[in-house]
Amino acid sequence: MRKRIEDLDQNFKTAPVQAKAELTWRTVNTAPFAVDGLPWFQENGGAFYRLPKRAQSILRESLWILGTMPSGGRVRFKTDSPVLRIRAQHSQPELAMPHMCAVGVSGLDLYEGPPQNMTFWNSSRPGHASAPYVVTLFTDLPKKLREFTIYLPTYNGLVHFEIGVAPSAKLAAPSPYRRKKPVVIYGTSITQGGCSSRVGTGWVPRVGRQLGIDVVNLGFSGNGQCDLALVPLLDELDMACLIVDPVANMGPQLMPTGYAPFLAAIRARRPKLPLLLLTFFRQANEHYLGNQGWDQANAIVRQTYRQMRRQGDQHVHLLDTRKIIGLEPDPSVSRRRPSD
Repeated sequence: MRKRIEDLDQNFKTAPVQAKAELTWRTVNTAPFAVDGLPWFQENGGAFYRLPKRAQSILRESLWILGTMPSGGRVRFKTDSPVLRIRAQHSQPELAMPHMCAVGVSGLDLYEGPPQNMTFWNSSRPGHASAPYVVTLFTDLPKKLREFTIYLPTYNGLVHFEIGVAPSAKLAAPSPYRRKKPVVIYGTSITQGGCSSRVGTGWVPRVGRQLGIDVVNLGFSGNGQCDLALVPLLDELDMACLIVDPVANMGPQLMPTGYAPFLAAIRARRPKLPLLLLTFFRQANEHYLGNQGWDQANAIVRQTYRQMRRQGDQHVHLLDTRKIIGLEPDPSVSRRRPSD
C-alpha cells in the first residue's frame, strides 16, 4: 500500500493537468487551513489518513487500508475568492462500488457556512482512478469573504489534494466549533459512511453539522470488531466522548468474547471518559430472514452497560437504536446475512 501511494504521488508530480484559468494552488498542510477529523494529520506529514502511519505494523491489513481512507476528514477555511477549484488524485483504483456511486465513494463535498450553520453547495465528480484531475466547485461569484468546509472521500484515499483560488484572494482561518474537543465514533461501514449518496451525508458528518462540533470518524467497513490494538491509539485522542458502535460487524459470534474486553481495556486507560454504547438498528432483511441473532448481540450491549453501571461507572451511557429506528418498510440499506 505504501509503495503504491508513493508511486502515485510521483505520477501526480509529473502527469499533465490542463489548466482552466490562472489560479494560485495551495496545499492545506499549514494555516490558515484547518484539517479536522484526521487527528494524526501533522504527525503523518500531511498524509490524509485516519490512523497514524506507525500503526501499520500492529493492525490487521484490512483495518489499516481502511484507515488510509479519510472518511470524515474536512478541510476548513475562509476566502473571498470568486472561484474555487480542487486538484486531486486518489490512491485506490476503484472510484465506485456496486452499491455506491463514485460521488459517495471518492467525491469531495463543499459546504458553506460556520460549523453550526452549514449549507451544501456542490460535489466533485471524480474524474480518474489513478491520475490527477481538476474540478471546479464554483466560479464567477461576487468577491466576499465566505467560510467553506470540504469533506474528503469516504472509501478512497487521497495521494494529493490542492485548492485553487484566485491569485489575489484572501485566505483566513475558519470559525471555531461549539466545543473544543471532538466526539470520536468507532464502528462499522455505516459509521464510515457506507451507502450514503455523498461523502457529507453519512450519519457522522450530519451529527457534526447539526451539533456544530468536531467529529472523528473511526468506522471501518466490515472491520469494526473491537480490535484491542486500537485501544492505545484511542487513548491518544483528547476527546469529549467516544461512541462505540461495532455490533453489525461482530454479531452473535464475536460479541460474547470481544465486546466487553474492548470496553474494559478502554476503561483501564480512561476511567472517566464518557462512553456512549449503541445497539444495532433493525435492517431490511429481517422482514424475510427473521432476526438472525441480532437481539442476542444487542443484549450483550445492554448487559455490558448494566454491569459497568453496577460497578460504579457513571460515565457510560446507552442508546438503544431499535427504540428510535424500527423495522421500516423502505430503509436506506439492505444487508446480507451475517455469515456472508
